[in-house]
Amino acid sequence: MSNNFAQLGSYLLFLSRRERYVSVIWIFSLASTVVLFATLYPGLLPGQEEMIQLAVSMNTPPMVAMMGPVYGMEQLSQASMMAQECLIWYFIAIALMNIFLVNRHTRVDEELGRLEMIRALPVGRLSGSLATILFAIAVNLLVAVLSAVGLLVLDIGGTTVAGALVFGFAIAAVGIVFAGLTLLAAQVFTTARGVSGLSFALLGLFYIIRALGDISESALSLLSPFGLGLRVEVFYSDDVLPVIILLIEAAVLIVAALVVCTLRDHGSGLLAAKKGKAHSSRFLRSSLGFAWRISRGNTLSWSIGMLVLGASYGVVCDYIDSFIEGNEYILMVLGADGSSIILDSYVAFIFAVMSTVVSVPVVLTVLRIRTEEKRGRLEQLLVKSVPRLRLYGSFIFIAFLESIVLTLLLSLGLYSTSGGQLEAVPMMLYGFSYLPAIWCVAGLAVLLVGFLPRLSALVWAVFGYSFVVLYLGKILDVPEWAVRLSPFGNIPQVPVEDFALIPLAVLTLVALLLALPGLWHYRERDIG
Repeated sequence: MSNNFAQLGSYLLFLSRRERYVSVIWIFSLASTVVLFATLYPGLLPGQEEMIQLAVSMNTPPMVAMMGPVYGMEQLSQASMMAQECLIWYFIAIALMNIFLVNRHTRVDEELGRLEMIRALPVGRLSGSLATILFAIAVNLLVAVLSAVGLLVLDIGGTTVAGALVFGFAIAAVGIVFAGLTLLAAQVFTTARGVSGLSFALLGLFYIIRALGDISESALSLLSPFGLGLRVEVFYSDDVLPVIILLIEAAVLIVAALVVCTLRDHGSGLLAAKKGKAHSSRFLRSSLGFAWRISRGNTLSWSIGMLVLGASYGVVCDYIDSFIEGNEYILMVLGADGSSIILDSYVAFIFAVMSTVVSVPVVLTVLRIRTEEKRGRLEQLLVKSVPRLRLYGSFIFIAFLESIVLTLLLSLGLYSTSGGQLEAVPMMLYGFSYLPAIWCVAGLAVLLVGFLPRLSALVWAVFGYSFVVLYLGKILDVPEWAVRLSPFGNIPQVPVEDFALIPLAVLTLVALLLALPGLWHYRERDIG
């Protein structure tokens, strides 16, 4: 028994060393974001009148679908308003963290043969899965504690010790549920792509179930970890029962995953991998066909997501007067003043922020070749007569098409549910104006893959910076020069601002100047 604990402890130390950068960044980012957003509310909601006004705006059907039900109207505070607006987004963020974390150390390691090397040592069959889930639990608890401590130190209006602890541990409980779900998925599927695909699909499904249940005020939302987590009513009733139920659900999922792990063969899953065709098509034998084949799952799932996301924001257009007009907080976020047309300001804001989100799948496609390189699969192609420029150029071309398609779907989704408030063609033109900024971020990714492949993840710093300055720039009073450091900050925010072709042409040129050297140098550098 003591030997088993020693093995488990050694494995946990091994995981801690591997995660000393990635997990620390996730922990710091989540906890610091909680504090950052909380600091904004004393200035945004100084009095009860402003709180009531915002709560009434949030109690409209589209906002309930987006962020959850409004509670505690008779006892509003800055802390409770912050929780009602932000908690669902922290749930989604920590769910993503756990999906990546658990998949990375279970199915990905198994797929790459790392676990086989470890299993050759005198370790137990469950050591890998058990150590991974214990490490994930520890990371979630650390996020919870740091978030709670940060809120208590900040001490905005309405903050209580119980509320801060419930806030932090509700986030952790949702995260642990998704860690358990991902661990179970890793026993079911034989590929890391299948595990992540199912986990992300469940994340989206749970969000939709929660939205439908909250709009209809039914118990349907309780079937979702998100819906259950929002029932804690932080800084109001501070109900710990939903947290306990979430932890019980997580425990059931973890036990089920460990049981399945003892039954299945190493390298396989409960669902056998689908056998491919005996002969590939002519298209699949081409570089472009190969790039499309391994990128299509990512492209299709993001396409659905952007259409749904656009549609969810489009619904607000039909309630725009009651939702925004007179609400100083929302007007400040949008940067609208008395002379601005509120609907135009809302559309410009949505396109500015959501175009940064569109850049995520585009960059993932550009970086996909780096993933194949790290997994040792490119050598099988490059030893044959496959030009590197053609191979990587195929991924870049897929990313280029992806940027256009996703932007188009976002625009059509926004138009489709606007209740006639918006027109299709202008929406597409507004969305397409942000393509050069997306291409700039993708061009930087190409440059890093070509010259500094080990630092290619730095491209996400551009995404994070752009999202923050565009989403919170007006509230934080970010200087104009700081906004323009982001490629997205140089796009004219139509329809509020006049369309200008020169910034788009300059950004397109910058994207080419970034991508072409990276693509050319990729032809010469060592692989792996």
